[in-house]
Amino acid sequence: DAAMLTQTLHLQRRALLTLYRDRVRALARDLSQSTRLTSVSPELTASIQRDETELEEYAATLNPGTREEPYRRKLSFIWRRLGAALDQEAAAYRSADQLAADLDLLDASLRDHGDRAIADGDLLRLRRQVQVFGFIGARLDVRQHRAVVRAAADEVFHRLGADTRHRRSATLKPPPISLVASRWSPDTGNLLATLSAMAEAQRLAPGSAQTLIVSMTESAEDVLEALFLAGLAGLHELASDPPRSELDIVPLFERLDALERAPATVDALLSDPVYRRQLDGRGGIQEVMLGYSDSNKEVGYLCAAWALDRAHELIASVVARHGRTLRIFHGRGGTVGRGGGPTHEAIRAQPAGALDPKIKITEQGEVIHRKYARPETARQNLGLVLGAMLEHSLMPAEARQANPVWREAMDIMAAESRQRYRTLVYEDYGFQAYFEQATPIEEIAQLNTGSRPVSRGGTLAVEDLRAIPWVFAWMQNRHLLPAWYGVGAGFSDFSQRSGGLECLRDMYRNWLFFRSLVDNLQMVLVKADMRIARQYATLVSDERERDRLFALIEAEFRRTHDAILEITEQRSVLERQPQLLASLRLRDPYLDPMSYFQVRLLRELRRLPADDIGRAAHLQAVLRTINGIAAGLQNTG
Repeated sequence: DAAMLTQTLHLQRRALLTLYRDRVRALARDLSQSTRLTSVSPELTASIQRDETELEEYAATLNPGTREEPYRRKLSFIWRRLGAALDQEAAAYRSADQLAADLDLLDASLRDHGDRAIADGDLLRLRRQVQVFGFIGARLDVRQHRAVVRAAADEVFHRLGADTRHRRSATLKPPPISLVASRWSPDTGNLLATLSAMAEAQRLAPGSAQTLIVSMTESAEDVLEALFLAGLAGLHELASDPPRSELDIVPLFERLDALERAPATVDALLSDPVYRRQLDGRGGIQEVMLGYSDSNKEVGYLCAAWALDRAHELIASVVARHGRTLRIFHGRGGTVGRGGGPTHEAIRAQPAGALDPKIKITEQGEVIHRKYARPETARQNLGLVLGAMLEHSLMPAEARQANPVWREAMDIMAAESRQRYRTLVYEDYGFQAYFEQATPIEEIAQLNTGSRPVSRGGTLAVEDLRAIPWVFAWMQNRHLLPAWYGVGAGFSDFSQRSGGLECLRDMYRNWLFFRSLVDNLQMVLVKADMRIARQYATLVSDERERDRLFALIEAEFRRTHDAILEITEQRSVLERQPQLLASLRLRDPYLDPMSYFQVRLLRELRRLPADDIGRAAHLQAVLRTINGIAAGLQNTG
């Protein structure tokens, strides 16, 4: 949405400028050194003189005593220019680089004249904030479905009286065309207006809105159509020498077939002569996003994890072969069922093959709060991530590569796991009813959270549900089914082959990818609770179907549990991580009663007639338990 993009960037800018002004005012109170006692650098003196000339009226309002307090005087001018930036006046800083340059002058002068300790205090903290956040704050990514992109391109070409065969020339020399949303169909108008807003944002604050993600990418054409549309908004000039581009166009591969075709798709993209000029304009960096949520929902945890790892490895090889740099964007959720788990372990387990690899990771809202709300935990998590990046970079590529035997084992187990998962979730005639009745999915749909509806098709059918509410519902009823179902079938069947169990143990000991996968499963198995899951199953009205389906689920859970113990050679899950186990178990006395209470409330709510005056109160009570259980499990979806 163009208006939302513009408003968000505006609010971020105002918040940062206001923060900087407050910090500058505080510094001005503290840095009161007098020229009678200390000297300052000639560069700082010259800068103050320029400010006095350019801000003559404001300089006249300053206390005459500040003429002998150069640091305070300079900070007063900085404060005034920040205010001008807030009010969009002529005296404003045009960029954060100008503010940083003024702060650097203060820093250099202090250090050159014996005040290093002062320079390393609040001034250093402010300089770092400006360096990191600039006038932008959080850089915004725009995401649009491939179908909307393709339809918009078709509509534009139809309006021009041409067809997509002319896309290459039209991308190099974009035709003049109106970007006013009202002159197009709703979806096309919104996309063109958003691209126009991105171009304006990039003009005012370079880097603030420089990423367009094409979700559900299936082919190179999806990205090339987006590149054409971006040119209409002035986001690139690829015919110039050298080419200019203000936008990264990022394919997002989410479904299994798209992940399997992803290396060929990226190869075709990087072979396109026009797109090569686009990359030249972006410093040779190609960003690719891998979607964990939809792939997991489609084929289960084990198959999805292996497909994502293979896609990452092969894409890295393709990009390196083209002499470009890959920035991989992991679209991980908070839960294992959506690619979650310890970030540092995931970084260490990345495949080899990338040329100067770069990484980008999504963090869910509740994960951000848990990791970064307190300075102590924020520093620890930052240290873990940086340490993992260093370890991954220094580790020999051979140590991260799987031998052919392990790869073959994963192929076999992924196929078996996928079949077991899809047989239940997509092919079992009774599963849809079990899902709707044994989980609070209908009530979750009424929660006032999230930016998108729970379903793409407006129903609660598994095929239509978005991944977040799908996983969230199974977290609530303590099944956690998307994070483990089918894994037991894959592991146990393979372990029964000749040498199979020893192969899996070897993989766990020596392959970071497989070890990370298994350790994530251990955490999931502790969070899941079949005792409580059985209580939720009693909400299913058809007793025979309830017993049949829960028996399947419970048997697969036991199969997964036992296989994990065999592979890790433990007597109990998380035996070698007692602190994590204790942390998870600490929550049970608080979570379990809330789960039982939720079951009771759901049963009572569903018995009430639609027009019963007590439904609203019951629904609010259920929603409160949903929030409470999510907080206790520290995961939503």
